[in-house]
Amino acid sequence: MHPSSTSLAHPGRAPKASLVGARFPGYVYDHAPRNVYWETTIACDLACKHCRANAIQDRDPLELTFEEGKALLKEIKQLGSMVILTGGDPMKRPDLFDLITYAREIKVPVAITPSTTPTVTQEAVHRFKELGVAAMGVSLDGPTEELHDAFRGVPGTFAHSMDALAYARVARMPVQINTTVTADTIAHLPDIYELLKTSASPPVRRWSLFLLVPVGRGLTLGMPSAEQIEELFEWAYDTAQEAPFHIATVEAPHYRRYHIQRKLAEGMDEEEIAKLAKRLSFGMRDGNGVIFVSHRGDVFPAGFLPYPLLGNVREQSLTEIYRNAPELAGLRDMDALQGKCGRCEYRWACGGSRARAYATTGSLMESDPFCAYEPSDGSA
Repeated sequence: MHPSSTSLAHPGRAPKASLVGARFPGYVYDHAPRNVYWETTIACDLACKHCRANAIQDRDPLELTFEEGKALLKEIKQLGSMVILTGGDPMKRPDLFDLITYAREIKVPVAITPSTTPTVTQEAVHRFKELGVAAMGVSLDGPTEELHDAFRGVPGTFAHSMDALAYARVARMPVQINTTVTADTIAHLPDIYELLKTSASPPVRRWSLFLLVPVGRGLTLGMPSAEQIEELFEWAYDTAQEAPFHIATVEAPHYRRYHIQRKLAEGMDEEEIAKLAKRLSFGMRDGNGVIFVSHRGDVFPAGFLPYPLLGNVREQSLTEIYRNAPELAGLRDMDALQGKCGRCEYRWACGGSRARAYATTGSLMESDPFCAYEPSDGSA
């Protein structure tokens, strides 16, 4: 239900959080994020249609150096957070394994989302496992070579994804499958599920459905309707009951609202639902439990929300930025939401995708256009 990008359970110290909200509460992560997403490089050999980063083939000479990367990892250790190494393609950094080694030496939990290119070798996956990487993300945006490769922009990426899964199976490396949900890909999700269930199941621990945020190259992609997303939620909820892996959503905090509604319909009372708040990450969203560090050290609320610029880790500590940035305090106040999100009784558990609201309306606090729910009144 969120990393803003990989949504992995936080295995380290639990961040300080306060339970808020009148009817369906969520947590405010004002002390430390659960997940820090570090865009290690902007370099990537793919040309994916949805790419948030507008990645290019060459590395930026201004990306954080190895020593600056170590300093960032030390900060993440002090926060008690997990780091998710993203890009671009983190495999394009020649010091990647040295960075992972350092992170694990200081006991920072690490996950990685490499691009599925020939750089993801069997040797690389085994090294991830040996170093104690918690999970590896593998992208799959179509159930066939034709569909997936067309989305990723380079022939052979479907085969590379299948190879990566095979390497993970041998290495016993946990895998998170990442699928981008657009107007075109949404129809193929059942077929992707069948593929994962039958041929890729052993290493797959989690299937994350990334609802499109129209930023970067994703501006050119079609967005599904709010009604289609509601149907997706129904399918995901029902399918999860028998799936051999966890099914999650990313940039879709309103799935929590749907989850609550289903539990109420099944007879669970509100007090029992409130007890699920922490386990289901109620309240976790862009800038609240999630923070993003760019390849140049710029800090933003999330990878899909490149505004406002909160600071730079070359000039300020990540801890100071996360705890003291007034813009983040504003993002964490769900009573400041506008439109129907501001009237919604689920706003503290959900809060909507602030990234999608900003991308589609230009306002951080407007309603998420992917949500079909209409609040009953303004008394919540």
